[in-house]
Formats: sequence, structure tokens, C-alpha cells
Amino acid sequence: MKYGAKMLQWAPFAESDPEPAGALPKYGTPMNLGELNKVTDSPTFNEAKGYGDNALTVHVTEFKEVGIDVEVNELPNAAASAIFGAKLDAEDGQDLHFGAEDNPPYGGLAFYISKMLKGNIKAYQGIFYPKAKASAQGEEYSTKGESITLANSKIHFLATACNSGDWKVLSKDFSTEEEAASWVNEKIKASGT
Repeated sequence: MKYGAKMLQWAPFAESDPEPAGALPKYGTPMNLGELNKVTDSPTFNEAKGYGDNALTVHVTEFKEVGIDVEVNELPNAAASAIFGAKLDAEDGQDLHFGAEDNPPYGGLAFYISKMLKGNIKAYQGIFYPKAKASAQGEEYSTKGESITLANSKIHFLATACNSGDWKVLSKDFSTEEEAASWVNEKIKASGT
């Protein structure tokens, strides 16, 4: 059974040879996107059915893409700039400007989860999407009233298959968080490191 998610890492595609033929992408400098609250992926598939002699004779299902909805406690402006292609002020790097010409880059996304296996054995598993592009989600701003409502920062990624054919990679079960974190760091590392 799955519970808990941690260490949301993202890295942009490398500037040089980002998508080698038949291989996973190469990445630039990775960054943490904030304290992870929730990830929901929703893969979609193209399907076709063929009938003959009054029966289903062919059924083809092929991966299309996967939407990944992410919530973090707070998305820092520097991270938002990197994933959305928005611009930070040149003077002090404080204000974040979203523009009509923003072009979010492709990158890799990874994190790890906690699991409880049969026999109450705790384990950890890494999850990796090799090719994903972010888009900003609408925000809701509420005034303080008789109760307090806490809202997370929301990010939508659209992941597709990379040149290796992979769209998602799951690690084996690890017995320690350190092993799972190491796996995530290995997947989302800058080229040449």
C-alpha cells in the first residue's frame, strides 16, 4: 500500500544532445520543486477495435501521453521560472513575470514514495518521468474569515515517451529512504556528473 511522497526533483533537458537516439534524455542542473504534497498521473491511450464475423478480432492500445498533476506546499519563484519559462526580474530576481510568449522547457521529473508491504514491511520506491513539460494552473486566493484555508501550489505536467520509449520508470522497492533518494538523484542528474 502506498502512502507518502517526497523529494520532487526536476531537471531541464541538457543544452547539448538532450535526446539521444534509443536512450533516456540527458539533463541540465536539477532542482527541488518544493515540499511535495501530492502527485496524480492520468495516462491516456489511443485505441482501435476491429470486428469480423460478428466478433472482436483486433484490439490495439497504444500509449499517447500522461497528465501529471502535482501539488507542492509552496513553489519558489526560481523553480516556477525554470519549469514554466516565466521571467524573473533582471535587477533582483524577485518578481516573477508570466508572459504570453513563455515557453516551458522539457525536463525530467522524479520523486519517491513510501509503501507498506505485506507483513508491515516499510519500503520506498522511486518514480521517474523522463520527458515532461509543465504548465501553470489557476490559483485560488481567499480572504481570511472565520476559518483558515491552506492552499497548495499546483503544477500540471504533460509527459510523453522519450526516445527510449519510456514514459514512466518505477524503481525496485528499497529498504531505506537514502537508497530511494539516491535513485532519484541518479535519474535526475546533470549530464557528465
